Parts: sequence; C-alpha cells; structure tokens
Amino acid sequence: MDAPLDRAPAGALATWSGLNCSVLFCDVAGFGDPSRDDDDRRVVRDVTYGVLLSALDASGVASADLYREDRGDGALVVVSPAVPTASLVDPLAGHLAAALRGHNYRASHAVRVQLRVALHVGPVIPDAEGLGGQVIIQTARLLEAPVLKTALAASGADLGFIVSPFVYDAFVAHLHGPIDPRAFERVSVTVKETTTDAWMYLAGAGDRPAAPAPRSPDGDGPNGATIFSGDVQVRGDLVLGDKIIHER
Repeated sequence: MDAPLDRAPAGALATWSGLNCSVLFCDVAGFGDPSRDDDDRRVVRDVTYGVLLSALDASGVASADLYREDRGDGALVVVSPAVPTASLVDPLAGHLAAALRGHNYRASHAVRVQLRVALHVGPVIPDAEGLGGQVIIQTARLLEAPVLKTALAASGADLGFIVSPFVYDAFVAHLHGPIDPRAFERVSVTVKETTTDAWMYLAGAGDRPAAPAPRSPDGDGPNGATIFSGDVQVRGDLVLGDKIIHER
C-alpha cells in the first residue's frame, strides 16, 4: 500500500478553518460483499488508495494541500481552498476513471473496484478529532444517494461521480476539457433528513470485455459462414462450403 497520507499539519487546518474547501468523499461499492475475503479487501483498499492518491497528484494537488481520514471502505479528503475546485472534476475524474479501468480490465470479480465519489464545497471546522461542518454532512449524503448506487450497479461503471448543484453550476458547467458537462445527469437525492438535487457522472459503463461469441454446432459460423475476430492472416486458399479436390 502507498505510504499513508495522513492529516495535514495542524497549522494548515487552522488556516483553512471557516474557509470554503473542496470536500471529497469516496467509497468502494460492495466492499463488504460476502464474496470477498479479508485478503481481497486488503487488495481493494490498496488499489483504492493507490488510485486516489495518484489521481490527486496527477491533478496537481500537493500533499500539503490535503487532509485525509480513512473510512474503512473509503476516505474523506478535504482540499485546501488554494486548489481550484474545477481540477477535482477535470482532470481528477478522468484520472480516476482511467486508473480504475486499467485495474478492472484484468481484475477478478473479488478484487474489482467500483468507486463512488462525491464532491461539494463549503466551510470546514477543525476540532480535536478531525473536521466538522455542514459541508461534511452534505457530501456524505451525496455519496449515499440511492440513485448513484443503483446507477453504478446497473451500468457496471468503474466510477460514479456525484457533485452538488453549487459545484455543477460554478465549475462543471464551465469545463472545456475532456469531460463534457453534458455527460452529467441531474438527479434527485433523498438520504435521511437531506433532500436535494445533484449531478451524476458515470465513467466506464459498457467498457467490460465482450464475451466470445458462441460457436455453431458444425464448428463454423451461422449458415456455414466463417467468422474472424481481430487481425487475421490467411496463407494458402480459403474455400467456403464444399471443396472438391480432383486427384490424378
């Protein structure tokens, strides 16, 4: 596992107190699935933190601008107000999706990682045990949105990314990079005492390798056709149907 990226220095947290920070919650879907054993969950945690920390670094977020709390099946990450929130959508979501796709393409079901990520912005309040504030609660509610969980399960996507209306209106709607704002879907969220709108983005849906096509009983394709997949080189002759050879 990557070296833990623990809490930011106390002085940094005090400096951020009351300021609008970007708040990321992430969670592994199905982390406690009975089909996983403890070794599987250790691999999943290693992969999750490796993907998350690498994506943050690739997005230009320095370790000094991060505060992280482990949540067992995920993490709470608070980012300094000095870091543009837009960068936590694009390129961060793209880096997360690409890394998850690379892992999941070869991973067995038990160690596949589907990641839910929620992003909101607001003032944070540090205390002796960590951080508090309404923004922490609201971001946690977005992460637990039933619509996000259902969409991730139904689509088989690698990444489900959900943002608050403020984040969408202030940052996502103005993106001009690889992530198209129109790829976000407006959804309704009701979790506990929270009812709000949000914007959801799925990445990796439908990208699983296709299963091989079944062979017909006669060993050829349907109706006697010969079917090729991928690059094919044929040497000699290829005859479809009956081939008559005259011998002398």
